[in-house]
Amino acid sequence: MIFKQSIIVTIFLLGLLSYFYLDKSIAYFFYENITGDLKEYIKLFSKSGEAIYPIIILVFIFLISYKRYRFYEKLSLFLLSSIALSGIITDIIKFVVARYRPPMLFDKNLYGFKGFDIGFLVNSFPSGHSATAFSVGVGLMLIFPKYKYLFLLFAFLVAFSRILLSVHFLSDVLIGSLIGGLTSIYLYNKFIEKGYFERKL
Repeated sequence: MIFKQSIIVTIFLLGLLSYFYLDKSIAYFFYENITGDLKEYIKLFSKSGEAIYPIIILVFIFLISYKRYRFYEKLSLFLLSSIALSGIITDIIKFVVARYRPPMLFDKNLYGFKGFDIGFLVNSFPSGHSATAFSVGVGLMLIFPKYKYLFLLFAFLVAFSRILLSVHFLSDVLIGSLIGGLTSIYLYNKFIEKGYFERKL
């Protein structure tokens, strides 16, 4: 448990450090170097972090497994819950802090938090794609630990793609990923308490 808490604290501190010292330079670097076809390919991959796609797949799995394949019914319900909860948390934070996205830095030299606003250009923090990717990735890792590195790699690549595309800062991605991962761990333990899965973290 101490190790897990240390990871949480480390990611949070990295996010804080990034906001003050790294976000701008990293954003400018990828803005200037990721262009053309490469950027289009990254966009296609990054779409997998949009919540609607895993939700559609999981709802389909839930419907075909309902009362017939109990494990997959519970698995899909668990992952859907994790996506939903992480999405609610990130959306609330996005509205409250209303952080400018990288394009606002590039075009208008605006950096930081506007506060209590909505719209694409002022909802950078935290990254919703990263939260979704890690809620699914960590959730699958907990259920299928044998393939944990594969699931975490996929989540990491989705999250990192948001920086490559210059739509999020590094700190947005770090905290979004943290929210997604913690949401899955929290709900996994709740499902354990109800006897849906076998072991508690």
